[in-house]
Amino acid sequence: MHKVLITGITGFLGSHVAESLISNNIQVIGLKRKDSNIWRCEEFKDKIQWVDIDEKGLFVDELKKYSFDTVIHGAWIGVESNTRNDWNEQSKNIPFLVSLLEVIKIVDVKKFIFLGSQAEYGNIDGKISEDYKPNALNAYGGIKLACLEIVKAFCETNDINWIWLRLFSLFGEKENQNWLIPSLIASMLTDEQMDFTPGEQKYAYLYVKDYTSIMNKIVTMSIESGVYNVSSNQTRTIKSLVEDIRDYINPKFILNFGALNYRDNQSMHIEGNIMKLSSQIGEIELTDYKKALYNSLNYYLKI
Repeated sequence: MHKVLITGITGFLGSHVAESLISNNIQVIGLKRKDSNIWRCEEFKDKIQWVDIDEKGLFVDELKKYSFDTVIHGAWIGVESNTRNDWNEQSKNIPFLVSLLEVIKIVDVKKFIFLGSQAEYGNIDGKISEDYKPNALNAYGGIKLACLEIVKAFCETNDINWIWLRLFSLFGEKENQNWLIPSLIASMLTDEQMDFTPGEQKYAYLYVKDYTSIMNKIVTMSIESGVYNVSSNQTRTIKSLVEDIRDYINPKFILNFGALNYRDNQSMHIEGNIMKLSSQIGEIELTDYKKALYNSLNYYLKI
């Protein structure tokens, strides 16, 4: 029986992973701040062993009292776009990581899973594999890469299985309200039109429920240490995604594609090659795109 510590458990991804693990009878410990809003975990909060970070940001001594064999480290300071290039803010993630590594050595953790990002690659234009040379272009990606070196060195010298997941675009229920899909829905329900770029960018959108299926396998299966892309293998243009949302939410809403210019160095094709991950966990089955999208849209329409 696995017992998993999740940091970032109250966030979009962490809450979905926790719910999925619990439904598969895997014990979950959740690390959170005392003032964290646990609304995403409300339906299963009583099935989580909660550990609070104290007022000083300390948690090491408290976590040492627990026993767990796997860590999913998803907590990150400075996720929102306005802090992505704030080096002071992003660098706060390093001491947090080091404190967590201090715990896992004492508790005798066997597997350490870190949620990295496609941002580590920098500008992407195509379907890329893990041997694509990282070239972070902001503080967020740069600090992620620094953490990768820390994790790799620490885990290899302490004989801990480490899995670094480079996450590409995800969507689904319980996203932040200012993210793409919830914000589009809000506009389409209250406004008459909206300006866009031409919308030709192709992204590989992965449904969050498919992501949790992948995480279940990574937790329970034997995986070689290393860096792995986590991405859908199906791309969709921004234009087609927005049109599908419009058609479902408000067919009369006017989409002004081409009214805005692309930003400088706009990536037109962002997709991760997932063959390396598939070689470890088997073929990755994806939910039908329209079903996944409508599940998400119906969720936001009800709240």
